[in-house]
Amino acid sequence: MRRLPVPTALVIALALVIPLATLTTMAFSEELQVIVSYWLQGRPRMLVRLDIELPRVDAERCFVLVRRFPTPYNPTKDGWPEDIYFGTHPPGTTVTVKRVLFAHVSKYEVDPRTGEYRVGYYEPQEFLVAVSCLGNGGGTVFKWGRVVEVFPRGIIHVERVGLETTTGDRDEGSGGGSGDHFTCGIVIEYESGTYKRGSCLTWVRGPSIYSIEGLSVSFGLEHLAGVSSAVYLESFGDFQPGAGPRPESEVSWSSTGRKLTPTVVARETSPLSGNFRDVVYFKVLYRYEYSVHCKLESCLTVWTLYPYSVMDVAHSAEEPTLPYRLTPYTPPPRPWYAVEGRPGPIRIYFNPPYESDSTLVDTEVTFEFSFGVFSLTVSFYKAGRSDDGYTTPYVKVDSTRLYWWWYRDNDAMTYEILVAPRP
Repeated sequence: MRRLPVPTALVIALALVIPLATLTTMAFSEELQVIVSYWLQGRPRMLVRLDIELPRVDAERCFVLVRRFPTPYNPTKDGWPEDIYFGTHPPGTTVTVKRVLFAHVSKYEVDPRTGEYRVGYYEPQEFLVAVSCLGNGGGTVFKWGRVVEVFPRGIIHVERVGLETTTGDRDEGSGGGSGDHFTCGIVIEYESGTYKRGSCLTWVRGPSIYSIEGLSVSFGLEHLAGVSSAVYLESFGDFQPGAGPRPESEVSWSSTGRKLTPTVVARETSPLSGNFRDVVYFKVLYRYEYSVHCKLESCLTVWTLYPYSVMDVAHSAEEPTLPYRLTPYTPPPRPWYAVEGRPGPIRIYFNPPYESDSTLVDTEVTFEFSFGVFSLTVSFYKAGRSDDGYTTPYVKVDSTRLYWWWYRDNDAMTYEILVAPRP
């Protein structure tokens, strides 16, 4: 079959991925013209539209802030998140926020149902959506913030963002308590009158690894050109009307949900051998931002704290600064879904991954400033990504014997591989 020139292929792919309904909808006509013109110039673009449904609460007005996190193919100028929208709206309305982005198209494919040529992948995006509603008496009557992950399915993608009717003031994760406690000393790297930012490093508890006699087991992170391992860890924020200063220790921190946290290193823990279990920890770079946003005489003060990258990984017995969690391991009976393992090395990835807001384990972290201290419980989420940009971590097993292995609870997103001897 004759190969199409790249610009022609892009235009054909473009035509095939735009739904007919989109072509006939006046609401998209202007955006569609802009997007098509980009593609015809050989500059693929996509439009991401967020429809943010504000709550029906007894409030005078609601502040809305939307912030986009940088991605490999849609970076920001300085590598920090960029504010793409700020405004005030009546409660109960729908706020539409649009952003034209580079449409990183990493693969094309043929639709098996129709035989048509189509785009197979667009780069996912992450946005922070923050809403704070001000009552007639001047107090905050509703507050909500979430990291919203968007997986575009075409060159024009609409994402509905529904807000829970609770205030969302949970200040800790919902996973199992671990008893681990770490300190993260935030260093302010830049500061102006209405903006400052900084970062710190902390360990965060993850899954466990298991071994038996004849096996050497490691937990690994991948970092190759274009593909890195990633996990989901908890982010936090606070959003208050007004511009008055407030110490970070007095901020009403609440969870803004899970955020993708990629690794920046290729690393494996030291091998665990014998009948033992140990806990894996991630060394995580957390970023902090403070900003004040004003429109006319209305202002919103925003504090955010989010995981930026995984810098290292270790199990407790190999890192002296970690709590010692090495314990004996007695293999459970082999379940029906166990897989046969043979002598030699193997990497086991946690596939298939899926999206989930459930958490696996929590870590208490005290964040320290030179002018304040506060503690939060950071959750490790039961969620993962495996696509053209990211992959899951893996467990490496190097064996001199026959054995069985399986995902704990037959669920890859537990991030744990159980093992048992095989005759």
